[in-house]
Amino acid sequence: MAEFADFTLPNIPIQVVNDPDLEEAGISLSMLRLDLAHPLISGNKWFKLKHNLLQARREGQSTLLSFGGAWSNHLHALAAAGNLYGFSTIGVIRGELPDPLNLCLQEAVDAGMHLYAVPRSSYRAKDTEMLAELNTRFGSFYLIPEGGANRQGALGCAEIPSLYVHKRFDLVTLACGTGTTFVGVASTSSLPILGFQVLRGQGYLSREVANLQAQFDLSANCDWRMNDQFHFGGYAKADSELLSFLTKFESRHGIPLEPVYSAKMLYGIYALSKKRDFFPQNCSILAIHGGGLQGRRGFKI
Repeated sequence: MAEFADFTLPNIPIQVVNDPDLEEAGISLSMLRLDLAHPLISGNKWFKLKHNLLQARREGQSTLLSFGGAWSNHLHALAAAGNLYGFSTIGVIRGELPDPLNLCLQEAVDAGMHLYAVPRSSYRAKDTEMLAELNTRFGSFYLIPEGGANRQGALGCAEIPSLYVHKRFDLVTLACGTGTTFVGVASTSSLPILGFQVLRGQGYLSREVANLQAQFDLSANCDWRMNDQFHFGGYAKADSELLSFLTKFESRHGIPLEPVYSAKMLYGIYALSKKRDFFPQNCSILAIHGGGLQGRRGFKI
């Protein structure tokens, strides 16, 4: 079993992406490879889980419970972290468990996670009554919201800018689901941030980020904005155009992507580079690769 002293900030590379299409538009692109943070606790999940596990240990809790879908990057990482750091883990799954289990859930089980499926209607509520039932069924546990979307998760993500603070960039970009990573990064970044919303809802995530900043008491340290035009139909939705972009980018640059987050962010960067004056002249962009590559196994790529 690893000690918490091992939960030190990993050495994460920044990779230059030499692309003639972007260079022609006056843009230089680099990627912060959070997908290389840990072989199992991948990407921003490493940062979201760090302070949650530390808090669980402080509270004397030995069991971690959280929520997710059948291809949840969060539950996959949580199972691995629990196994590594000596916690029991429970994953509450939206809807029915697939039979047989898919690769994501099977690997979570292999890491010691107990899976418990609940109907989608009950899952959406996640109300006091549901939590009381889970407490009765499983006993005491430390609750981590779906996706690690709490203040502890945001505090972990606030450490991400320290990985690029001494580098010269004009803009930071990242793909956003709950907005938790965005809130954490924005709270300590000295560079402006452009988020790419991966779910439908015009203006939804901009409002949610503002709400989370107030809720977590983590105001932005930089200018920020959210783009909601490249969701491709909603969360975990992808069409042939996005998948074609993904495979072309991987072939050209050797950086693995997945369709839920990283591919949508990069597609957005390339699309916006063709719009006159959207990016400043000679703009240097650092795109944060959020990891989650295990989830691409749920797509036919």
